[in-house]
Amino acid sequence: LHAMGADSGGEVGGRESTRESTLQKVSSGPLPWMVTRGHAMWRDLSWREASGSLGDLGTFLPLLVGLTVESGLDVGTTLITTGVYNLITGMVFDVPMPVQPMKTIAAVALSDASLTMPQIISAGVFVSAVVFFLGATGLIDRFNDFTPKAVVHGMQIGLGVLLCVKAFTMSLFVDSDGGDGDYVIRTFLGADGLLLCACSLVLATVPLVLKIGKQARCDDETDEENADGRELVGDGTGNRGSAAVTGNTEPAGENTETETSASEVTVEEGIDIDATVGEKKDEGVDSSAVRSTREKKTETVTPPPTAFLLVLIGLGVSMTQSGSLTSLKIGPSTPGLIKITPADFVSGIVKAGLPQLPLTTLNSVVAVCALSKDLFPDRPATPKLVATSVGAMNLIGAAIGVMPVCHGAGGLAAHYHFGARRGAATAFLGACKLFFGVLFGGSMLSLLREFPKTVLGVMLGAASVELVKAAVSAFLSGRGKAASRCGNRAGTGDKTNGGLNGDDDDVVPSYQQVSLPPLWREPDSYALLATAVATAASGNTGIGVGIGLLTAAATRFLGSDRVARCGGWRNKNAQAETGAV
Repeated sequence: LHAMGADSGGEVGGRESTRESTLQKVSSGPLPWMVTRGHAMWRDLSWREASGSLGDLGTFLPLLVGLTVESGLDVGTTLITTGVYNLITGMVFDVPMPVQPMKTIAAVALSDASLTMPQIISAGVFVSAVVFFLGATGLIDRFNDFTPKAVVHGMQIGLGVLLCVKAFTMSLFVDSDGGDGDYVIRTFLGADGLLLCACSLVLATVPLVLKIGKQARCDDETDEENADGRELVGDGTGNRGSAAVTGNTEPAGENTETETSASEVTVEEGIDIDATVGEKKDEGVDSSAVRSTREKKTETVTPPPTAFLLVLIGLGVSMTQSGSLTSLKIGPSTPGLIKITPADFVSGIVKAGLPQLPLTTLNSVVAVCALSKDLFPDRPATPKLVATSVGAMNLIGAAIGVMPVCHGAGGLAAHYHFGARRGAATAFLGACKLFFGVLFGGSMLSLLREFPKTVLGVMLGAASVELVKAAVSAFLSGRGKAASRCGNRAGTGDKTNGGLNGDDDDVVPSYQQVSLPPLWREPDSYALLATAVATAASGNTGIGVGIGLLTAAATRFLGSDRVARCGGWRNKNAQAETGAV
């Protein structure tokens, strides 16, 4: 555990840096590390974290109930074991890393009545052994580096679309033939009707609406501040002067001392935001100290505990159903050993293990690490640690028939959407699972199976929107960073002359040279679209990623004559701007 915690990344700023130094002081063994992490998670625990921990139930509960009814899974054993998984995951990863069922295995088990419980466990063992090997040997890191980011983001978008379709069907329709696929629309009233769906939808969109409104107000305030603080400094002869965004409104002729920061850009000295942040990093100053005003303001948005309220509403509705409470019994379930024959092992691998392997490798390792880096750049999860975690969980719990589980980008997006930001959220969910698993055991099934599908569908839909939004935002942000790097490389020159090309008469600032091309001219755009469309259309991440890799290779080969993108079209833009000046 100590070694795994050391790989999960450092923490920055304030209490986080203090906590990291404390971890280093008690690094003499795993027990002191566990105690320290426990105290840290207790400090991080809040209503926001508790609410965010429940955001992934839209995926977890339907598959748990389905496997219990159709395949004989023990709810009590699964709740206790996955609760322990959540506790360990919360300690190792200081992000809300989810613990989800392996969806392809669960889908095959629910659609194929001939798939027995030993075969389901065999499929999970096979996938976990392969992923554990990739993580232990470090091969998963090479695979992660090989996969283009556009393909990863496209897979996230495709998965988001699939989850959204599932959420739409779960919320508005009910299977009238008991699993034959003949869906009819739900009634408006009733314990699980459209009225409850509408109320849940309104409640689930509250965090998104509040965040959008806050960002809009911050954008307006930032624009006003920039407009008030911008001044044009010239020599009065019509020659091009220098623009300083400083927030100082004193006349240009007066000598004023200003502090260079990320919000100050001096064209005359050739300083831009990226360069300033890089200098402060070199000086040992954390880049979070020079964040924009907009980021500082929007991070204060604290969403209400909507997931917590939705789960309470769902439990309240399920308690009103006949037989949901009377069948509850005090006491945990007694786990039994699963006997797996060679025939069961082979059949489980062929029917469910092989289809699950691409999804686990791509979504549960590559995609979730990419999403964690986008959402938590100061403490991202590493592919090696995530792959090792997935493999260890299932290899440990296979003997007692625990549902095959993994991590996933959709679950991480769900936790994030409803407010989770730390490992304390995952640990809180694990504690809840342990409590109910020990208290009621397998009798919890009678209560969970009555949980309204409309509420679960709304929660799943919110997670899908968050996943798509994060993927699109990361892709567009990556384009901007790449363009900024290219502009900085193209703009290096003699700084003593104040220029970028060594020519004092044609000074064009580096940040003015950065100009993004249209999306249709970017090869990565086609790889992203191909991956997203193929994943959503086929319902298979392996097919989607395969098509995405082929598209990425083809577009980059066809566009090899534009390898000098940092010079080609950007130099043309720079020349055009120079001529205009």
